Amino acid sequence: MKSRRSSCTDSGSESSETDSKTPEKFETATKRRMAANARERKRMQGLNTAFDCLRKVVPQWGQDKKLSKYETLQMALSYIVALNRILTDTRRHAAPHHQWLDLQPENYSCLMRYEHPAGQEFLHSSFPYEFDGHHLHA
Repeated sequence: MKSRRSSCTDSGSESSETDSKTPEKFETATKRRMAANARERKRMQGLNTAFDCLRKVVPQWGQDKKLSKYETLQMALSYIVALNRILTDTRRHAAPHHQWLDLQPENYSCLMRYEHPAGQEFLHSSFPYEFDGHHLHA
């Protein structure tokens, strides 16, 4: 906001120019704040949707309650590490030319697609493996 120099003719009250800008500035600031709030709300909804999708593919052994975001990330990390171990072990003990892996397109029925709120398409796949006595599948 511009500072004004007072003059001897100024009675101390603000000029009509300053009075007319104040409501406009307030209205502009309010509109900006509302737009920022809407963007943040949309961002958080997208983040929460992503966590809900992650919860669906991460195994929850014996969990009756919804995992927190932190717990979901911990479980996802553990799940990824376990799957990585399975793949590493399978590659190590695989038959020549990876006969265990059939890459025919008709065998991709385990892949499902969903549309992300931001318009991006993601793939989820099912992994029919066993980990710590539990059958894993997403």
